[in-house]
Amino acid sequence: MAFDETTVWDQESLAETECHLRSMMVRLQELLELPVLTETAFAEIAAIYNNVAYIFLYLESNEAHLRYDELLGWRAAFFDDDHLTEALVTAIDGFRCEGPQAETARQEYLAHLRRPAEDDAATTARAAELNVATKGVLQLIRADQAALLTKLGAGPDLDNPVAVYYRLAGRTASVAVRTKLGRAWEAVQDRHLPDLVDLVDQQVDLRRQVSAAAGHASVLAQTLERCRVTEPVAEEYMDRSVLGAVASHLVLEDEVRERTGADDRPIDHFAHHVQLLTGGRRVPLFRLDRCLDVLVELGRHAFGLDLVPLEQQSPHVLTFAVSEADRPVGTINFDLWQTGNRPANRTIGIRNRLDHGGIVQRPVAYVSCRFGDDGDDRLITFQNVHSLFHEFGHAINHLLIVRRLPNQSGLEYLPLERLEILSMWFEKWVYHPDLAEALDLDGDDRYGLALCQQVKGLEYRRTHLERAVTAALDLEVHRHPTAGLAEAYAALEERYDLTGHCTLGDIAPSFTWPMLQTHPGGNFAYLWGAADSAERFLPVMTRPIDAIGPPATVRHEFRSCFDFDEPSDEPDPAAIYEFYDEVVPATAPGWAVA
Repeated sequence: MAFDETTVWDQESLAETECHLRSMMVRLQELLELPVLTETAFAEIAAIYNNVAYIFLYLESNEAHLRYDELLGWRAAFFDDDHLTEALVTAIDGFRCEGPQAETARQEYLAHLRRPAEDDAATTARAAELNVATKGVLQLIRADQAALLTKLGAGPDLDNPVAVYYRLAGRTASVAVRTKLGRAWEAVQDRHLPDLVDLVDQQVDLRRQVSAAAGHASVLAQTLERCRVTEPVAEEYMDRSVLGAVASHLVLEDEVRERTGADDRPIDHFAHHVQLLTGGRRVPLFRLDRCLDVLVELGRHAFGLDLVPLEQQSPHVLTFAVSEADRPVGTINFDLWQTGNRPANRTIGIRNRLDHGGIVQRPVAYVSCRFGDDGDDRLITFQNVHSLFHEFGHAINHLLIVRRLPNQSGLEYLPLERLEILSMWFEKWVYHPDLAEALDLDGDDRYGLALCQQVKGLEYRRTHLERAVTAALDLEVHRHPTAGLAEAYAALEERYDLTGHCTLGDIAPSFTWPMLQTHPGGNFAYLWGAADSAERFLPVMTRPIDAIGPPATVRHEFRSCFDFDEPSDEPDPAAIYEFYDEVVPATAPGWAVA
């Protein structure tokens, strides 16, 4: 019955979407028939293409339960029709915008339309070829890891070898056996490292060629055009971040040594360190409705927003109308459940907010996650709660951006270093002392929440060094004209004395992630957002939810997250280490450490 209902909803939804696509094409043709475009007409054309692009982006992210093959012709009609592209170029090139930012947007849009198709196709094909090759190497590494675990009797579920290895190391009591296990795991990890590094180097070289052809001094210089941070500031910030990460990591290594009795390679014993601290205690699940209630309260008290649930049109999507003082602001769709081959947790904006010459559109944020659906109870893990809070921050950010250019929508408008500030601020609420009461937890589950907070904090501390070194290596290799990954890493290893604490094998797989490939050289922005959000949240830890505010004050404090023209104030990199090293509890209250 549930399948039939979903199918009906899909068909109704797709029919409505097709009506929207048809009406947008009709309107687009009307605009292109104007003798001369106006700034208002150009804004409407750009808005139409934003909507079409994000509609298909959302459909693709839900293809496991949305059969939208019949709509693919519309995508081709909008994006692959040479005659339509030629008409767009002619129309957009035939006028000028009065506003300087709108004129810049017009020129950028025109340059995009005129980009040689042959060059784009060749570069895209080569990039796709390298991407497939790197994924192939990662699959070989996973296969080798699974083979090692099978040999050790750790099967049969080996879909996630890293998680299986972590559990195995955690329950292994012998220091000597854990040390051997760690060395064997590293050997398997590094077996295909030369091939992976070579492919990443080829990807970097391709980016250098494309960047140089476009007239940029380096790949990093091109990426920094999306930032309000200069290269010297980014370099100095990364230096302080890595130094802070090294110091934090050394403290963690000492803690692991003390608890596990392991002197050599202490991080090989980290999983057992966590196991000893938690003692196998029960980990609770959390009610989704109570988590959403907390987010609704945070939206109201911190930002003055009222979130009201709308009638559910899909079994997979929860929709909230967002308003401020009875004035509509936008909509948030929570698409939360795992339904097959879904993308990673993310938030996208499907419509641009636009009020230009009578055209009014309000933003719609889609919070897309991959939670396991347990049926009617809708219980989620602590990691799910963390992801939900993080993505909610992106959604609020998307709704409250104060001004957009006509060819940009959602968070694309903001400098890279500000993209994660609000989301990371919201995710830190999972550590707030009042969360247990806000979620209406009983005594046992309160202790369970404290356990989850403790473990999550430890795991974040475990990643400090790898995150910082990855960002530093990303910046270094993409600002250099020729250096490969191994050469750049060797320089960092010597500069920060990383030997014995971090290896290139730990770092290299990260360079296959989309988040590093989308803005090469710009991964420092992640650390920037982490530190900035920690600085903002540290004072909040001592204030209850209903004391956060007033909204006007909070919005002023976060104004750089909503307005491009505000400066990017450099945070103290130490803030993130202070938060997780000192604020997140080392042990759960009420428990004796094992």
